[in-house]
Amino acid sequence: MVYRNPEAAPISAIPPERRGPIVGRICKVCYETYPPTHPRHSGKPLHGKDHVATPCAHEGDEFKPGEDWWEQAVIVLPAPPGDGEAEAAAGSA
Repeated sequence: MVYRNPEAAPISAIPPERRGPIVGRICKVCYETYPPTHPRHSGKPLHGKDHVATPCAHEGDEFKPGEDWWEQAVIVLPAPPGDGEAEAAAGSA
């Protein structure tokens, strides 16, 4: 059995219509996503690199509100059908 985690990204990088539920916190330095139950940047992330040669500068730091090195991570939803499909249909006609 294979478990797949959905794609997550920083909330500020995703337009509101493509934001899914919040799945954790993402470090802006190493781009590893930690679940909301982890109070610190340590342990096994939800998303991230399999092998890290050097630890992140924030390894072991607490996820304190207002810090600028992390932000909430959200699931990236598929793009809504819209103008892109209309233009493709018009171009093929």
